[in-house]
Amino acid sequence: MTAPSDLKGLISSNLRSAMLRFARLHLHPLEEAEDAVQDALIVLCECADRIQTTADPKRYVFGVLKNKITDRLRRKYRHAAYSQGKNDDEELDALLFDESGHWAEDTTPAHWNTPENQLRNDQFFAVVDACINHLPSKTAQVFSMKEFLEFETEEICETLGLTKSDYWQCMSRARKQLQVCVNKQWFDGATL
Repeated sequence: MTAPSDLKGLISSNLRSAMLRFARLHLHPLEEAEDAVQDALIVLCECADRIQTTADPKRYVFGVLKNKITDRLRRKYRHAAYSQGKNDDEELDALLFDESGHWAEDTTPAHWNTPENQLRNDQFFAVVDACINHLPSKTAQVFSMKEFLEFETEEICETLGLTKSDYWQCMSRARKQLQVCVNKQWFDGATL
């Protein structure tokens, strides 16, 4: 299956590298992260037309990757208690998404940014991404699972084998280190 040339441009080696970096925060060994990125790229090739009409293709790409990572993590760490019956996530997914995994009608998020604001947001989030990648591995993983993958605290603790105290310490350190890094790199104009 070949992707349209516009999609090939979107999924450049730089974007694939960023996707792999994000996946490696959560999935080990490296092959597992690469498989998640590959699964996401396959889905993206299958829905190339939809991506090209999306206001923010990069966000769409990372949304697909986030779902692939979350699926793998849940499969990997889910205990028997979670596998009995329909859980809250499945019920929510049934309300928000159709059978093909796309947003259900009337639930699609609105796009509010102008191109200038979007560029500024993209630049800001590139700085945030760089700052997150400079966090210690465990701290970055905990922060990313909470803020990007939207895992619940209990699920993060269970998945990573952390106590709640360890979890809160990681989150506190991550926020403080990110605040210092973003202030230095974005507001003060320094570079990483």
